[in-house]
Amino acid sequence: MVRTLQVVQHLRPGGLEKLVLNLVRFASSNHRVYVASLEETTTSAISAWPELAAFRNQLIFLNKPSGIHLHTAYQLRRLVNKLKITTVHSHHLGPLLYSRLALVGLSTTHIHTEHDSWHLEEPKQQTLTRWLLKSKHVELVADAPTIAKDLHQRLGRPADHIINNGIDCHFYCIGDQADARHDLALPQKQILLGCAGRLVSEKGIDTMLLALSSLPEHYHLVIAGDGEQLSSLKQLACRLQLEHRIHWLGYCKNMRSFYRAIDVFCMPSRHEGLPLALLEAQACGKPIVASNIGAIPDVAHPENSVLISPNDPVQLANALDHVLTHKVNETKTAHFIQHVADVRTMTAAYEALAK
Repeated sequence: MVRTLQVVQHLRPGGLEKLVLNLVRFASSNHRVYVASLEETTTSAISAWPELAAFRNQLIFLNKPSGIHLHTAYQLRRLVNKLKITTVHSHHLGPLLYSRLALVGLSTTHIHTEHDSWHLEEPKQQTLTRWLLKSKHVELVADAPTIAKDLHQRLGRPADHIINNGIDCHFYCIGDQADARHDLALPQKQILLGCAGRLVSEKGIDTMLLALSSLPEHYHLVIAGDGEQLSSLKQLACRLQLEHRIHWLGYCKNMRSFYRAIDVFCMPSRHEGLPLALLEAQACGKPIVASNIGAIPDVAHPENSVLISPNDPVQLANALDHVLTHKVNETKTAHFIQHVADVRTMTAAYEALAK
C-alpha cells in the first residue's frame, strides 16, 4: 500500500487546506493518506474548523513554535518512519523546508506543490525556495499553467508536472436559488454579489466595498469568511453607509448554498494562486468577476467571466454591472469546471506520482 504524508503549515479554513482534505477524502483504496500540520494542536484546530473532526485519525499536529525550529524536522522524520510513509507531499515554503530536512538520507519520494508564485517576489523566499528545489529528489508540481510559467521564470527550474486544483463537481453543482437564500436567511428580491475567503488584505474586500457604494441600492453584498480585517471592513462599510446592504455570514458551513444563492461571484484579490472558491462558484453555474492575476485566467470561463485589474473599484463596479445585464449559460459554466478541475482527476494525477 502507498502511504502519503501531506505536509502543510496549518489547518485553518482555506483553499489549500480544503484541497489537502480532498486528497484524503478521495484517496483510492490502495492509498493511505495522512496530514501533518506543522502548527497548532488537534484541539485548537478542530475547535476553529469542526470539519476536521471527521479526519481526526489521519491528522497529526506538531505544534511548532514560531520561527525556525529544527526539532520539528526531527518530529516529522520520526513520523515518516513510524507511519511507514512512502511519499511525502509538501505544500508551500515552510513545509518544503521541514520536509527536505526530515528526508535527508531517506529514499522516500518527495512531491512538492507550489500553489502560487507571488510570495516569490520576496527575495529571501525566492532564494530559499530555489535552493531547496535544487535537489533531484523533489518532484515539483505547479497547480496551473500560469503558475508553472512563473515558477520557471522566478526559480530557473521548470515544473515537472502541472496538476490543476480540483473540487468535487458532484457536490458543487447548479441548484435552486430561492431555496439557497432561504437556507442562509438572505433576501429573495435583491441582486446578491458574493465574496468568499479569509478577510485579509490580499483578498481585496475593501475594493469590493468601494465598488458597491457606486452600484444601485438593490445590489447587496454577501461575504462568507472571517479574518483579521473583519473589524476594519465593517468600519469602512459604516463610513460608506453600506451596513444595510452587506450580509456578513462569517465562517459558512454551507458554501454550496452560498454559491447557489448569489447572482455573481466576485474575487477582487490583490494576490492569488488558483483559488478553489472560483472553481466552486462556477461549478454552481455562477458568472464571475475577478482580478486578472495568478492562475485565475486559467480557470475563468471565457464567456461567463470578466477579469479586471486589482485595486480599481470603478472598473470592478462596471464589470459587475456588465455581467449582471447579460444572460449567463449556467450549464455551460458548470460543464467547463467539470472538464478542467474535478477533484477525482486531480487526486488520480497525484496518486500516479506517489510510490
